[in-house]
Amino acid sequence: DVASVIDVYLLAERPASDSDQLFLVAKGTHRGQGLTAAGLRTIFRYHRDLTGVAGGHPHALRHTFGTVLAEAGVDLAVMQALLGHAHVDTTARYVHLAPVHVKGEFDAARERIRTQLH
Repeated sequence: DVASVIDVYLLAERPASDSDQLFLVAKGTHRGQGLTAAGLRTIFRYHRDLTGVAGGHPHALRHTFGTVLAEAGVDLAVMQALLGHAHVDTTARYVHLAPVHVKGEFDAARERIRTQLH
């Protein structure tokens, strides 16, 4: 499972660092610094080329996380905070694959938020 893989990374592969970021640069002059979005894309591209897998992009992980939250019925404000969205409408992009009842709850919550803001 994912937690086991992260445990192995933390114990055996993560460079020593004072950084509070989970994923760090493992090699080169930036070793121990937080992994950037560009760095993560580079890692994905390298492994796609190595394995011949055509798809697979880092943003798909974020999208999957948002969709799983929506399908689990996580509160819209919590989803917004976890995904780091400034605007609730951005969170809607991650709800479109959720079951109908979850989407209905999202739409009602969005309307309540809009009413409170105006």
